[in-house]
Amino acid sequence: MTGSRPIATVTFGSLAIAGLIGVVWFFSVHGTSRFEPAISSLGLLAGLTGILAERRAAARERRYLTLITLADELNKNQSSLNNFDYALRQKLAPKPRVYPRLAVSAVDAALVSGALMKAGDTPLLRSLHEWRDEVNSFNRRLDLTEMRIFATGRREEVIEFERVLHRDHGYLDHLRASLADVITLLPPQHHYRASETTTKIPASANIQP
Repeated sequence: MTGSRPIATVTFGSLAIAGLIGVVWFFSVHGTSRFEPAISSLGLLAGLTGILAERRAAARERRYLTLITLADELNKNQSSLNNFDYALRQKLAPKPRVYPRLAVSAVDAALVSGALMKAGDTPLLRSLHEWRDEVNSFNRRLDLTEMRIFATGRREEVIEFERVLHRDHGYLDHLRASLADVITLLPPQHHYRASETTTKIPASANIQP
């Protein structure tokens, strides 16, 4: 943003100087040639306006696609958390299993794309940074836990891990609350009701043995 301001200043300053020279030329030169600076200035202004309009349209399109992709990923993560909790409620026999991961690719893309550059996007960007850290931490914990459980095969470790995940005000509840905070910061047209899009599926489809 700060780097584009000097460029804009130089560009519009040059246009102003060119306009001033054109006015002086118009009153100091006689004949049809007196209109040449005006024609050149209008052509230059039309070209510059077209470039600026195209850039603004591209920026709006990039922002829209970023928010759509972001909302879709957050929606899927909310469904995954709900299905994760649903699977743990099935009282499956404790044994080593593969747990579902949360997606974070759309969040990464949104943070590096530069599409969220409006003044009001600051809280959303801050929340996305925090959510990305929480997702990465959650997925790493699952990696480490699975490696340990598969290596030892101890049923009591599986029971304790799933009890910690599933308990009230536990880790899953914390993740759901954090995700809800991110969703509320999305523009209103990108809000959605997770309860309408979340489909409960059998535990065997979520936590694989």
